[in-house]
Amino acid sequence: MLRRLQNRLRMFLIVIFMAVISLLLGFSFWNTWQARQTADITYIQRMASLMIYQLEADPANPEELLSNYESEMNVYSILKDAAGHVLFQSDPDTVTDFAALGKLAENSIEIQSPARQTASSPITEQGGYGVVTGSNQDHYYVIPASISTRSGNWYSLVLFYQQPSPGALVLRQAPSYGAIWLLALACILFVSRFLLRRAFEPTEQVLQSQKDFVAAASHELKSPLAVIMANAENLQNFATTAPQIQQNLHVIDAECARMSRLIRDMLLLASSDADKWTIRTQEVNIDTLLITLYEAYEPVCRKKGFIWIWI
Repeated sequence: MLRRLQNRLRMFLIVIFMAVISLLLGFSFWNTWQARQTADITYIQRMASLMIYQLEADPANPEELLSNYESEMNVYSILKDAAGHVLFQSDPDTVTDFAALGKLAENSIEIQSPARQTASSPITEQGGYGVVTGSNQDHYYVIPASISTRSGNWYSLVLFYQQPSPGALVLRQAPSYGAIWLLALACILFVSRFLLRRAFEPTEQVLQSQKDFVAAASHELKSPLAVIMANAENLQNFATTAPQIQQNLHVIDAECARMSRLIRDMLLLASSDADKWTIRTQEVNIDTLLITLYEAYEPVCRKKGFIWIWI
């Protein structure tokens, strides 16, 4: 019984502890995801500032400059001149067609585009970042900008940076999180087993002492009981002419048998914690049971002066 209770408590502690560990790991992943988003936003903003600065210098080949950012920094772009002609457009291997992403960025109201420039006073301005969602739930950070070069040229630039999916981050963090989870499980298995064993040790010792006492007392009671039964049997052989004595001896013999059964039950109780209970059923004759009880307690009732009424 104690062992079963100990196993249930251990299972309860393991479930509660591992649920807390899982919640902590989930909270850690959420913080990691938020930090990754912040880092990506900071990254695309820095890349935008650097590209705008280099385009302001009016490089001889802006297409090559943007192509290098695409291949080395994974920053994609669409560059247009003042007339709206596309000077450069990245061709990345994105899930959604890049031209469709450009149209989504132009029509997105979440992206803070720079103010429309005039031919008389063109200035360089970087818009706020936004997020566009592709046709397959792929997300991209987008930053628009208008650039006025030193030579008087004007460009419209839209930068794209693909936002990593939570699933990809989960796969990346899965080995470390899995190792932490398994280590925590191993620790709680060891600690719960050790602590519960130490906690239940005094109780187990007390119960073991009680079982030892019951077993010892049961064995000790068998000896005087056997002597009583043997002497009662001898008296039955000598007292053949006295019916009342024969009846009393019969009662003594029956009660000795009953006491023997009680001793066996005590021995069974002593071994109850070993999960070896066996149930044995048998039919009982009610008339015989009532007659036996009458013969056993009739002398006691007479001695105490009880009145018997037969109906």
